[in-house]
Amino acid sequence: MTLPTRLTSALAAIALALGLFATSAAPARASDDAAKLLFGAATLAIIAGAVHAERDNRRHYDPRPHRTHRAVVLPHRCAFTVRVQGKRHHAYGGRCLHRAGLRGLPNRCVVGEWRGAVYGARCLRRNGYVVG
Repeated sequence: MTLPTRLTSALAAIALALGLFATSAAPARASDDAAKLLFGAATLAIIAGAVHAERDNRRHYDPRPHRTHRAVVLPHRCAFTVRVQGKRHHAYGGRCLHRAGLRGLPNRCVVGEWRGAVYGARCLRRNGYVVG
């Protein structure tokens, strides 16, 4: 909850409490009825504004992670293509990447072993690496 949403929720609760507190068992007069009607309309407007603001906040939510670091470029010399069951798969050799100075590659991108770890190109791209 952001501060404006909390503030409007608090104001709506106060207005609702005052509206309930202001009603009494005494006979109603025309001026009191008009004041109560106006107060009730203001309360509904505050509540509607809070609901609308909450919906706007949800609409602008961006689920993608915000990356503040620079993208790491994968060296082209480490890339190779493998044919498996008639399909081409792009991959990177782990030893070559290690020699190129890339450390801490994501383990979930390891797709096999062939003279060291083999990393899937698509998985590396999804994790912020750029093909060079």
